[in-house]
Amino acid sequence: MRAPDTRGFTVIEVLVAMLILGVGITALVGSSALVTRQIGRGRILTIATEIGNQRMEKLRLLSRPYNGAAACARAGFASSAAPDTVRRVIESWTVTGSGNSRTLAVTITYPRKGGTSTFTLTSIVGCY
Repeated sequence: MRAPDTRGFTVIEVLVAMLILGVGITALVGSSALVTRQIGRGRILTIATEIGNQRMEKLRLLSRPYNGAAACARAGFASSAAPDTVRRVIESWTVTGSGNSRTLAVTITYPRKGGTSTFTLTSIVGCY
């Protein structure tokens, strides 16, 4: 009499392996959706921060004396009359102070799911 062939997998082993594989794939699909949402949030926040930094740099450059204009007296170096919108991001800024320094405050509002978020960048520039 021959010994039974013991190579291969039993039906139970195959079913357990398929169950484990199914749970793993389900977890990956759920986490990929979360990662996609996080990337979208990070993208708009990066855009908003970059717009705020660009405005701050423009104001810093305008605070310097140029072509006979005194420091902190050039056209454009003042508080915004109305907010600007760039790529769905709203920016406004204020310039306060007198004498040898000014305080710059750039306020950024950006869209997010369920509403908007706002942050403010602040800096002090010298008027020499």
